[in-house]
Amino acid sequence: MEPFQYINIKANTPYSCGLQYGTQAKCKIMAGIEVYREFFAHTSDLSWEEIREYALSYVPVIQNAIPEVLEEAHGIADGAKVDFADLMVLNCRYEITKFPKASECTTAAILPQATRDNSTYLVKNWDYKQAIIPNIVILHIEQPDGTVILGLTEAGQMLREGFNSHGIGLVNNSLQSIYDRWDNGIPVTFLRRKVLSCRTFEKARDLLVHSKRSVSNNMMLASGSGEVIDIEAYPNGANMLAPKNGIITHANHFVVHEHIDSRVGPKNRDLRLDWLLRQEYGKIDIPFIMQCMRDHEYYPESICAHNANIPGQESKDFMTVASLIIDFDANEAWICAGPPCEGKYQKYKL
Repeated sequence: MEPFQYINIKANTPYSCGLQYGTQAKCKIMAGIEVYREFFAHTSDLSWEEIREYALSYVPVIQNAIPEVLEEAHGIADGAKVDFADLMVLNCRYEITKFPKASECTTAAILPQATRDNSTYLVKNWDYKQAIIPNIVILHIEQPDGTVILGLTEAGQMLREGFNSHGIGLVNNSLQSIYDRWDNGIPVTFLRRKVLSCRTFEKARDLLVHSKRSVSNNMMLASGSGEVIDIEAYPNGANMLAPKNGIITHANHFVVHEHIDSRVGPKNRDLRLDWLLRQEYGKIDIPFIMQCMRDHEYYPESICAHNANIPGQESKDFMTVASLIIDFDANEAWICAGPPCEGKYQKYKL
């Protein structure tokens, strides 16, 4: 599989940042809009226009809380020459698609005491619809304040995960709770973009914990100085988890308050990844992490997931669309397009 498109942005304003992004990713943004137009036509009772109106209902909350990120979104739409409402659908797809349940993603953070070279790593296998693979992009953003950010997203979405030059990194997992509802708040893509601009771990943590949300999401926040916290967030609440002996893993179920979890299905990927990592405790390095992220135990509900072609699973569309390993000490990210067992990790410098 070919590496993802790399988009380099250096801008003086949020709008110009978005304009550069949208211009470079125009074809992929337009293709992404069509992916969701077709997807919702088969999965939702709402028309495309009704979905657009729902996505736009998030705008007042975003404008009030993080107007600079909304300004960037307008720049993306103008750069790609797409309607702003369509761009908002892309950025609210997590909120809109919450209610058909599916497993998405396995994450981990590994602290210096568990590693070979006293390094800090943040890790994710991103599982989602295989139709988006051609539309995933890598963003390298230089902001006016000097902050540099590197990460992954679907073309047209705000940067969803990665790390910055202040040593702040973020990866995420889908969660489903009994409190999730059709409402509005700050869409996860907008919140993540703001967090990846933060200069301090404390500021990033407070944004993740206290921001208004309508649906649940798991967010693993780490810093180059060895701080890690996992936040199981849901409407009007958040639980926090800390690493155990330098390792923490998470998948798609609530750990702290299991009774609020509305997702059904296997709950094993986080435990499997934790077990694998601890086999080399004190000796963990990048090649070993790559090996762990290729694991197929419990297939098709495995760490490295594929479009299943087995009886009863023929229509399964979810698979590992990308794998990400952030090395804070080296200021590098290793990114694999598609399932890591089939692809090759490429190194990208912050």
